[in-house]
Amino acid sequence: MFSEYIEKDSVFKNKDALTTSWRPTNILHRDEQINDLASILAPSLKGNDPSNVFLYGSVGTGKTLIVKHVTEELRNVAAEEEIDLNILYINCKMKKVADTEYRLLAKLARQLGEDVPSTGLPTDEIYNRFFEALKDQKGVVIIALDE
Repeated sequence: MFSEYIEKDSVFKNKDALTTSWRPTNILHRDEQINDLASILAPSLKGNDPSNVFLYGSVGTGKTLIVKHVTEELRNVAAEEEIDLNILYINCKMKKVADTEYRLLAKLARQLGEDVPSTGLPTDEIYNRFFEALKDQKGVVIIALDE
């Protein structure tokens, strides 16, 4: 029953490319956007807070890809140069991750090492815990909220 399936070539060259977590090794036709974002975030390598950034555009144009690529490169340079830099990334479309203010702040606080419950605290307490965890960080913290 399955022998013809095993012998048959797949129609996919790289099926992983269809997953949401896949990233190409080369990003084509986005050099300007990559360089723009990199120049905005670069001051963090000298311990300075970068400007806030709001990326917008149609679905599927590469916003998430560019943010992940640039922040990964930034993280690599910071590690090589032994620079304190913490980059937090949250996909806000994930249900029960960032679909409420509380859950978003709790997730960010947890990424900063704060032990907070998923529910049960007043929102102002979650804000306080998040900001306390943020204050305890060495160096610059960059937060990327995706959609």
